[in-house]
Amino acid sequence: MVLLNEEQIKRAINLLIKNDVIILPTDTIYGLSARAITDNQNKINNMKKSELNKPLIILVANVEQAKRFIDLTKEANDLLNSKEPTTVISKLKDSQTTYAIRLVKRDDIKEIITKVGPIYSTSVNISDEPHLKNKKDLEEFIDMDHCFFTENLENSPSNIVDLILNKKKR
Repeated sequence: MVLLNEEQIKRAINLLIKNDVIILPTDTIYGLSARAITDNQNKINNMKKSELNKPLIILVANVEQAKRFIDLTKEANDLLNSKEPTTVISKLKDSQTTYAIRLVKRDDIKEIITKVGPIYSTSVNISDEPHLKNKKDLEEFIDMDHCFFTENLENSPSNIVDLILNKKKR
């Protein structure tokens, strides 16, 4: 796995702080990413030609960040810390809002999230089309200076486990 260098990490942090949408490598595939605030969710969904309020996966750097969104039960903790990248769908007690949370494994992306806070991440593609993998396609999707390509990522998207419905979705 090729990690982002310190200059790329600093540039990504600066763009995210400005609430820009960028493309980052994740543990699985490239993701359209921005700080986890509603305006950025709308920006990303607009880029993907999705419903503006479509929920997005939130990447966190540690379980303390995950606790802001979901109850960290033993099962949720075990899934987040599993070897395979796993997204957990759950919610806080007394809340109707559900979140899809994934604990990042990559040290470079953890460093970014530690500085800017949790970020949205969703596959780079137009909704219902295959996700983009190569540098040329990724750079055509977004400005080149907002694309942090490291290598072709040929992985599948993360596992998704819905703890509310008690079932694996992917």
